[in-house]
Amino acid sequence: MDPTLMTMIVAGVISLLGLFGKLAYRAARDRSEVRRAELAQRGLSERVRSLPPGSRLSEKSSGSSVEILIGAADPGGVNR
Repeated sequence: MDPTLMTMIVAGVISLLGLFGKLAYRAARDRSEVRRAELAQRGLSERVRSLPPGSRLSEKSSGSSVEILIGAADPGGVNR
C-alpha cells in the first residue's frame, strides 16, 4: 500500500478518535452538571418539607440565590 494513503488513513482514524473522545467528555461533563443540579434541588425540597407554614427559606450559593415563602398569606394579605 502507498505510504501516503496509509498516513492519511491513520490521520483520519486518529482525528475520529479525538472527536469521539471530545464528545464523550462533553456528554459526561453535562451529565454531571445535571446530576449536581438534581441533588441540590432534592436537598432544597427536603429542607422545605421540614419547615412549618409561615416560614421563609433563603439560600445563597455560588451562582444561585433562592428565597421560598412557605404557607399562605397573612389574613391582611401580606406575607411574612
